[in-house]
Amino acid sequence: MNRTSFKVSLLTGLLFCCTFSFAQSAKDIAVVLKSTGDVRVNRAAAQAAEKAGRGTRLHSGNVLRTGDGASAAMVFTDDKSVLKVRANSKVNIAGEREEASILKTIKLEFGQLWAKVTRSSTPFRVETPSGVAAVKGTIFYLLIDPKGGTIVFCLEGAVELANKLGKVLVNGGQTGVMNDKTPPTSGPSNPNEVPKWGDEQGEGGVFEIEFQDANGQKKKLKLEY
Repeated sequence: MNRTSFKVSLLTGLLFCCTFSFAQSAKDIAVVLKSTGDVRVNRAAAQAAEKAGRGTRLHSGNVLRTGDGASAAMVFTDDKSVLKVRANSKVNIAGEREEASILKTIKLEFGQLWAKVTRSSTPFRVETPSGVAAVKGTIFYLLIDPKGGTIVFCLEGAVELANKLGKVLVNGGQTGVMNDKTPPTSGPSNPNEVPKWGDEQGEGGVFEIEFQDANGQKKKLKLEY
């Protein structure tokens, strides 16, 4: 498994205080760490999509789409949860601020994603055409099949799959399946079927984000990964 740690340090002020101020005041909920190929983000329905690359800030309601052979990785600004989106995927990144945390809802219309969610009490949900995956601190893959069904490979922690017909808990080492016609099910994963692309090691990097704290003072967040 990829155990890359995301370390955050601030260039000005105390680490805890500035991080808290950043989470409180900035409208960004996530930042693109890396992209390859054609990755675009829509800010609003009436606006043209813009190219997304390292350092692109994502706000609640933004829609990110990856083309053929493309991929993108992002980190959330509150708890450093990481989300990777594979080629030919479309996701709506939504977040509602609650004090220093962000209630995250990822709407995956089609495609595949990998997530490493920081263990916390802050909800992290993935909505798909066939139901909802609720997560609290885990590593998993989520895929939408050609018929709109959902497949979850849980590597660590647990994911709850739920639709209008029922729900099931998918634990580490298990695979969950969900569609809109039957209750979700889970069972032991077949190692040969579990994807590997989310664990790929990539080159690290660093970039800075400028923001204003609660007093209107400009500060910089230095993100190393």
